[in-house]
Amino acid sequence: MKKNIITWFITFGMMFSSCSMLDIEPTTSWTSANIPTEEAHLEGILYAGYSRLQSALRINFLVYGEMRAEVFYNNAFNVNIDKVIANKLDNGMALASWQTFYEAIKQANLVLEYTPELLENGVIEEATANPIMGQAYVLRAYTYFYLVRIWGDVPLITEPFLSYNDLRDVSRTPQDQVFVQIHSDLQQAVKLIPASATGRTTFTQASAYAIDAHVYAWEHDYEKVIEQADFVLKNNNYALSSLYSTSINVNDKDFKEKLHASEFARIFNEGRSKESIFELAFSMDDGDDNQYLSSYLSGSFPIVRPNQAYAETFDDADWRAVVAHEMASNGLYKVIKFTIGFSSDVDTRNIVLLRLADLYLLKAEAIAHLGDSDEHRREAMALVNRIRNRAGGPGFEIPEAEFMNREVFTAEYLKDFILEERKFELCYEGHRWFDLVRWGKAVEIVKERAGIDIHPLSIVWPIHIEEVRRGAGVEQNEYYK
Repeated sequence: MKKNIITWFITFGMMFSSCSMLDIEPTTSWTSANIPTEEAHLEGILYAGYSRLQSALRINFLVYGEMRAEVFYNNAFNVNIDKVIANKLDNGMALASWQTFYEAIKQANLVLEYTPELLENGVIEEATANPIMGQAYVLRAYTYFYLVRIWGDVPLITEPFLSYNDLRDVSRTPQDQVFVQIHSDLQQAVKLIPASATGRTTFTQASAYAIDAHVYAWEHDYEKVIEQADFVLKNNNYALSSLYSTSINVNDKDFKEKLHASEFARIFNEGRSKESIFELAFSMDDGDDNQYLSSYLSGSFPIVRPNQAYAETFDDADWRAVVAHEMASNGLYKVIKFTIGFSSDVDTRNIVLLRLADLYLLKAEAIAHLGDSDEHRREAMALVNRIRNRAGGPGFEIPEAEFMNREVFTAEYLKDFILEERKFELCYEGHRWFDLVRWGKAVEIVKERAGIDIHPLSIVWPIHIEEVRRGAGVEQNEYYK
């Protein structure tokens, strides 16, 4: 089976590779030799879609989701990363290309086009077809969600495309319409993927709900955020991994080692934890050693390091900091969250993109934005304190007398407190920049904490020059014209 999957991955990869995502060579065409005719073919196409998403995000989950915020500084001579951190993007950067994202979408579209045909012809059964299509719907939705957050309006393509002529007039679709498609895809996925599917490296009902919660948060539809998040928070297949323990004392000689061996640390270093909802899978057996994070973050000379001011905003009582980063004897910090115990010879690491703590805090954010009644405060802070208790024990929780004091905890301060708690909990996981943009605080906070001026129109990325040149369909984002 795996051989068939790999064969189809290679076949479709060759068919759809090109220097420009929408520039398909005229010789590309469908024949009876390459149309999927059995289950293994569909699985191969889907597998290739996961692989393209992996390629798009293996390090770029940090580039797009973290590096434009106040988190990092460029520690090496890397021109493109320097441009990202300094928020001086240009349309010639390879990072400005959406090609790999659309390659993932192509694979999803193929699955959704041909699976119903094989089902109708009796080649596969519904019990097999539904999970495959459900995963393809989530793959397409999640990829479009990344595209919209990075570039704003993007081409919305939901059908397989066969040649350049099919796409000559494809233009950017208003993001509101893209959001409609994303929600529709995720709703379809929930209907198709069985509730019994709880894998952490394939899309499930829980991952569909989690993504939908994030999309609604991006749209500021907070009631829907709560509704979607609750589907996951009430799912007994997921639970918070432990960190704080009364059996561990900060004065223990092996305090750091104990935290590095905790369930919380193993979320990132072993993968497939009870807290994980979706992670990109890397396997040594498949040749995916995934040493990118080590070289970028934790090598002897990492490409980026956390800004000292950022790293030192962590409270001394916050045990998450011990897992997240460490300070060397030269006073410089480096990220260790993904590479504790990493050995490049025998090890590889998955990238956790969605996990339960994120949804706790996303729901708290939604509640705080719905109103400032006593009930809203108690509900929101109960969620925040659940996360803080895990991070530092009961003494790290915010007492009710404090968060109910509106002279100190004003409505805005409460919201900002939740935003900062997301920073501490999800540090270096590709959320910070997107959080700041969603909250409308990117310009303010990056100026205040990193001293970098960002023009509001430059929040979205430039579109790569080759995509703009492709034809009249794709127009450059305003700031970069």
